[in-house]
This record gives sequence, C-alpha cells and structure tokens, in this order.
Amino acid sequence: MRIVPLQQALRATVAPGCLAAAAGFTFARAQRRPELLASSSAAAAPLGVGQAGKLVEGRRNAAVKSQGAYRIPNKKTIAKKMGAKRSGDQFVIPGNIIYKQRGTIWHPGENTIMGRDHTIHAAVTGYVKYYSDPARHPTRQFIGVAFGRDDTLPYPAHGVRRRRLGMVAVARREPRQIPELSPSGLPTRIVRKEGKAPRTVVDDNGNVTARKRFKKARARVLHEIAIRRDNRVLLLQKDYSYRESNAAIGRLMGRHKGKTPGTVRVGSVKGAYRARRREKAEETRLLREAREQEAAVRKKEADKAAAKKAATAKKAADAAAKAKAKADAAKAKEAAAPKVQA
Repeated sequence: MRIVPLQQALRATVAPGCLAAAAGFTFARAQRRPELLASSSAAAAPLGVGQAGKLVEGRRNAAVKSQGAYRIPNKKTIAKKMGAKRSGDQFVIPGNIIYKQRGTIWHPGENTIMGRDHTIHAAVTGYVKYYSDPARHPTRQFIGVAFGRDDTLPYPAHGVRRRRLGMVAVARREPRQIPELSPSGLPTRIVRKEGKAPRTVVDDNGNVTARKRFKKARARVLHEIAIRRDNRVLLLQKDYSYRESNAAIGRLMGRHKGKTPGTVRVGSVKGAYRARRREKAEETRLLREAREQEAAVRKKEADKAAAKKAATAKKAADAAAKAKAKADAAKAKEAAAPKVQA
C-alpha cells in the first residue's frame, strides 16, 4: 500500500482541533485496519495544518535521547582503570604497561619510560621493581625493571654494567681439533682438486680499464664458483667412506638462488654508474695531467729559446762593443801619430 496517496487523502480530510482523538492513530494501524480512516477523519476537524503534517508523517518528540546521549569522555582510559598493572618481580617485555595514574604518584626509574598520560611502561625485558632512591630524590617513589629476578634497584652507580638486549654471559666453546689421521690410519679430509688463480688483464700502460675491471670482477666470481665446484673437500665418515658436508653441497649454487652460477651479472645499476663516473673522472684527470705536462714542456722550451736568444744578443752586443772599442783605439792612434810633410 503506497503512503503518498494516503497522505493526500488525510491532508484533505483532517481538520484542526482533534489532536487528542488522533493521537493514537498511526499509518501502521491504518494499513492493518482501514476503518480507522473514517473515524480519524471525522475526529480530526480541530487539527492545524502543521500538526496534521506531523501526524501524517508519524513523527514524535522523544523525551529522552535514544542515540548518542551517553558518551564516554574522549580520554585514553576510563578513570576507574587506574592503578598497578604489573606487580613486583613480575616479568615484562618492552612496551608493557606497569602502572596507570593521573599525575606522578610513581616516577619512572631504571629501564622504564613515562607516557604523556603519566603511564609508566617497561623499556627492556626484565622484572618489575618498586623502590625508592634517596640519592636520586629524597621522597619520590620509583618503578624500575631489573634484568634479574633477584636483583635489587637501584643498581650501583659505579658497579659493573648489567646485561642488555637479552644477552647473558656464556662460556665460549673452543673448536674441537680434528686430527689429520683417524685411529684406523686413514686421512680425515681429502681435497679432490685445486683451483687456479685468475690472471689480471691489463692494457699496454699497466692500467685496468672499466670494461676490463668488469671482466676481472666477473672472472673473480666465476673463479670462486669454480673453486667451490672443483675443490671438493671430502670428509671421512663412520663407515670409512668419504663425502662432502651438507654445508659445502648447499654452497655449490652460489649466493644467487634459483639462477645458474656464472649467468648473473656482477654488481648493480648503481655500481655501473659509479664505475662510469670513476672512469670519466680518471679520464679527466689523465687529460688534465697531460695538458699540464704539455704546458710545462712548452714553457720550458720557450724559456730555453728565450735564454738562447738573450745569450746570442749578449754575444753580438759584446762583439759590437769590442769592434767599436778597437776602431776607437785605431782612430786615437792615428790622431796621436805625427804627420810627415813631403
């Protein structure tokens, strides 16, 4: 049954002044009992237009809010949930809440931290300790975490530092010395084949270029793989047979899982860019050094030519001065000699 035509019929028939008579009328009841429409229309004469609209739409004003009326305040915790969450000597891990409080009833001690709502958390793995430290503060109470259940806080200021990161002191086991020969006289290990060291490829001047460096690195990797494959270390077993260890068998494929050794390109893209930059820098340096050497040679030759020219000019000047002095001496001698009359 559609509501819109029914609403239009009610708006046409309802009159102002019958709010009390039509208070119990709803559309659900009208759909179940159509005979109520006639009685409600007859009794709804005193109703106003706005109130009739409320009646038709089925709205009501609730005395108490049914949704969202009672909300917990926007706090991290409820006020009743304060107090100790971990007791003394209880095991905690980093991040565990030890004590919830409003204000600083307890203060963070060793290996603990305090949150912005004054909650004390464990910073390390250990055991909770409630204690006081007069050397740190005369009246404050502290909560700390000790590394051992039997430890007491605070730790001595100048004592030996306690363990951290969950580590304990363990005696180091000395490696067992394996004899070269077994009690039966057989060797305990046999190397089946020895590898050969790769040769370094250089150019005529003795410098290793970038491409030859790549070939050298690739040859080194291939050599290591060949050594692992060729140099089989066979160990003596209980049944007097020789076999490789599981670790050696697992290392035969190299570091690249799922790929055949020797087919993986050595290095990365960034490594290639770094090698290119190094090559360019080396070329620039060599070119700069060659230009500097060439400039030094030219300067040396120019200085040598200038010195030779200066020496030649000096020699010519000395010869001219000597010739001039000789000519002057000859003229003076002629002038000083007596003239002979005919």
